[in-house]
Amino acid sequence: MTEQPKTLPIPPEVQNTDAHELVRVWDVDGKQHVSISSGLGGSPKQFGQLLAQIALYSSQIYEKTEKLERADCLRQILMGFKEEVAKEVTRGS
Repeated sequence: MTEQPKTLPIPPEVQNTDAHELVRVWDVDGKQHVSISSGLGGSPKQFGQLLAQIALYSSQIYEKTEKLERADCLRQILMGFKEEVAKEVTRGS
């Protein structure tokens, strides 16, 4: 029998509310698999703000766990973001 995927805890702030999950991401052998709610709501700009919050929180984690400067972590995250988006833009041309 296969083991269940490791999951993150639900933040206490959203328990017992009408909150709903927007995005889940799994890493399998270095490749990400994403599930996004069809009830995403908001605007594309607001989704960009969500991505920014994820980048900011991630840079804090890398700062603590990898002992790197937060600004350097954020620069690397943004560089990876730009590279990944550029692949899609290039494919679409």
